[in-house]
Amino acid sequence: MTPANRLSLSRNSQLRSYRLAGTQRCLAAVLGGMLLSAGPQVAYGLCLGELERSKDTRQRIDQEWPLRSSGDEATQYIQKLGVRLARYSTGGDTIPWRFFVVRNLSPNAFSIGAGTVYVTEGAITFARNESELAAIIAHELGHELAGHFCSQATYSGSPGLFDIFSAAPPSPQLQEVGAGSVRQTIDPAKEEQADQIAISILQAAGYSPLALLQVARRLPSGGETHLLDPRRIQSLERILDGYRDVPALPDSEDFKEVRRELMR
Repeated sequence: MTPANRLSLSRNSQLRSYRLAGTQRCLAAVLGGMLLSAGPQVAYGLCLGELERSKDTRQRIDQEWPLRSSGDEATQYIQKLGVRLARYSTGGDTIPWRFFVVRNLSPNAFSIGAGTVYVTEGAITFARNESELAAIIAHELGHELAGHFCSQATYSGSPGLFDIFSAAPPSPQLQEVGAGSVRQTIDPAKEEQADQIAISILQAAGYSPLALLQVARRLPSGGETHLLDPRRIQSLERILDGYRDVPALPDSEDFKEVRRELMR
């Protein structure tokens, strides 16, 4: 069996696993609507309470963090790219995707549930090509599609945000990092699951799955950006072992223009 076939089989297995998760999310939404008809209705196949929790977190982010406007060229580009990637996922059409660009030069990306994803200007300029930027966004889609925001515990105390650029500590305990009143919860198992889904999305969308590993290996060290757990890189290397890279989609003109403008 060739490496490409092995990855294809792995991808199919992964798609089946989170297709089931997506079905369970939709079922929970239907049952929730039947049992809680007097309260807010859950739509888009999201988990019960996920939309409300995400809205609360988004309000705090809007108040504390500098965001580019929805009509901004960079924001429109990230929205377009994110929605395109979501089309290549199972269950992606049941989520109301919204993408925002944060005016911050540190390479960062995170999601807060209910299809809401944030990407910093630094993440866009950090990506050497569109495949690497797609890998960063696909990782965040993975968290959303895997139902990582279904648990109330994810939002208790500190809202659960997942960051491809942050690392889990050597111990198995969760780590919280962040700025202002919004903090990120880093769970090694969930990070690996998001990576697996991201690889499936990248391959289906025509981007190089190796881009995710390339991004991980280039992460900055020190400062406010936490070091990536070596286990994450080892996990990616294991999943992609022997995979022969194929020609990826060429960089779009939109990517080139947005990145060029942000680097001025």
